[in-house]
Amino acid sequence: MRILLLEDEEAIRGFVRINLKRNDMEVMEADHGEAALALAETEGPFDIALLDVMLPTISGFEVCERLRERYPAMGIIMLTAKSQEEDKIYGLELGADDYVQKPFSPGELMARIKSLHRRMRQGQPVQGAEVEAGDALQVQSLAEAAAIAAQPSDELRIGPFRLTFGDRKLWKGVEEIVLTPTEWTLVRLLMEREGKNVSRDDILTEVWGRYYVGDLKVVDVNIRRIRQKIESNPSEPAFIETVWGLGYRWKRSSGG
Repeated sequence: MRILLLEDEEAIRGFVRINLKRNDMEVMEADHGEAALALAETEGPFDIALLDVMLPTISGFEVCERLRERYPAMGIIMLTAKSQEEDKIYGLELGADDYVQKPFSPGELMARIKSLHRRMRQGQPVQGAEVEAGDALQVQSLAEAAAIAAQPSDELRIGPFRLTFGDRKLWKGVEEIVLTPTEWTLVRLLMEREGKNVSRDDILTEVWGRYYVGDLKVVDVNIRRIRQKIESNPSEPAFIETVWGLGYRWKRSSGG
């Protein structure tokens, strides 16, 4: 796995670098936003970018937005010392897949990275040797994703939508809807359960992992981002319906 690490504090950057390399990850480092964007252009592609928020020049938020626009398939995790709710939501709205609040433990960071990497790979065949002990609880959902990918059509169709598993894309008619890895996994979950209510807790577990310790609002922000992409009128969604007090469902009527 190739990681782009953006962190201006050398002590923290060194701490993260050591732990990434201990987990057999290749790391390229930058201490300011412009350098990170340049590395993405010249040394990419990267699997995941770890972005500090508070930087001396352009912020991690701006770097996130520009990376997401340029590299929609890249995983992005924000590293933030801020605890304000609005900062977490803002990063997610700009396209981040997840956030880790400082100070964090090596175990928490590695768990978040591996969880995101799993989402990025869902739909591809699962190699048994690649499933680590810490990932054992995810085997069932991964196996289900692999089974779907093994179907002859290698895709799921509902109404105007076509979700493809080999290249992890979503199409609405002839138009490709560009999704982040997390958005694609979330759309897959709802489409597979068409017409069924899916709670926010279940979505969080299935998409972010059983031991995710973040806020449930990460689900709401991603749903809002997806609606902006697939709905003609996101304020009156025709496809992803809010189930008040519970969660969301892909409306069965949309398949007619």
